Amino acid sequence: MPSITHLMEAYQQILEEEVKTIARETGAVKRQRKNGLDAATFVQSVIFGYWQDPDLRTSGLAQVAQRREVQVTESAICQRFTAESAEMFWSVMQKLSQVTMEHEKVDTALLKQFTAVIVEDSSTVSLPVELSEVWQGCGGNDREEDAAVKLFVQWNVLTGEVIGPSLGDGRTSDYNSPLLKKDLPAGSLYLADLGFFSKVNIKNIIEGLKEEQGHSGKRFVVTRVKAHTALYTRSGHRIVLRGVLPQQVGQVRELGVILEKKGNIAMRLIMVKVPEEVATRRQERIRRSAQRHSHEASEEALYLAHWTIVLTNVPRKWADVTQVLVLLRLRWQIERLFRLWKEDGKIDESRAKKPYRILCEFYAKLCAMIMQSSLLAYGCWSDPYRSVVKAACALRREVNRIMVAFYEGGLEKTLLSILRCLRSACQLDRRAAHPSTAQLLAHGLDWQLDVP
Repeated sequence: MPSITHLMEAYQQILEEEVKTIARETGAVKRQRKNGLDAATFVQSVIFGYWQDPDLRTSGLAQVAQRREVQVTESAICQRFTAESAEMFWSVMQKLSQVTMEHEKVDTALLKQFTAVIVEDSSTVSLPVELSEVWQGCGGNDREEDAAVKLFVQWNVLTGEVIGPSLGDGRTSDYNSPLLKKDLPAGSLYLADLGFFSKVNIKNIIEGLKEEQGHSGKRFVVTRVKAHTALYTRSGHRIVLRGVLPQQVGQVRELGVILEKKGNIAMRLIMVKVPEEVATRRQERIRRSAQRHSHEASEEALYLAHWTIVLTNVPRKWADVTQVLVLLRLRWQIERLFRLWKEDGKIDESRAKKPYRILCEFYAKLCAMIMQSSLLAYGCWSDPYRSVVKAACALRREVNRIMVAFYEGGLEKTLLSILRCLRSACQLDRRAAHPSTAQLLAHGLDWQLDVP
């Protein structure tokens, strides 16, 4: 229990003490009136208020402030949503995201071979056009800029720890993810979708950005392959992919390849022919994606949609073909995280009309999601069949108690009570027809019927 208590005490230090300094430095608070709405009360009221109810009105935020015995009007709350307050919430969010603690690993044999299993993805949130100077969207130079912010997140599905979010302009490409500028832990596994795929990224992940001695510095990758990617045999000859693909549904073929013609990164190339209905769904996604980016879908990509083609450097003794395909499915888990943040946390929605109030609300909701992810990691992650959706729903009903404990004391006792709620009836339903990823990790994949 000390770990979760220490974690929340670190959050408490930021939200009770450090926020006062941040408020002065950003100009969010220019003077403090006795018994007035101080920075700690304002920030906590907004974060915990929207955490418990993402659609809360300003009258509700004023009521939340009463948990700290502060009488405040709706008008006083509204007047605090300024550009300076947005900068304050941004700084608070950064500090919360930098708090790290040890987490218990899930008891799954396939995953525990790695020191970490990192899944990365991004998600974009549109903002009012007035905020384009803060976060630029994808508008062209010949028209008014849109405003959008892109969230880059890494999720360690071995422990439940969330790394980030790291925010960038909406126009930032995935393969330029700021999180990829940091070395992953030695012995870790990295997974992401094709937007992050590049030979440079794969090489940097495997070898690391810094010099390390010995085999202990190696990292592992499981990734789909982009169309037109050049792969080579050990003798330096380029592999013609169409000439080595299996031709029957469910048939699998594996080859040893080199990532670069004159490189030394040896990889396993795994190819599986998928059913026609799977290929059709993939082709539809490819065409929709091409349409969003205003270009024609690649004929090569449409053709290769009939196969699952995977590159990995995970040794065969650690994962056979079917296990590699199960690991590949893990990259979709982070979609659940973003759905949880958007559908339940509503980080991309606001009742407000004023730009900086919307931005403050966005940052505040992200602060709530950061703390929520930490509590879920401690509360239920060690159970392979946990349901983060059910656990998050249970947590939202209880979060007001944490704000009260920050103010009145008794934090450890409160956390023990909340964690008991998270461990009660927060499990996935077992499915026979379409097994969950947790079931596949435990029992394997029938890749002839359920290829990702």
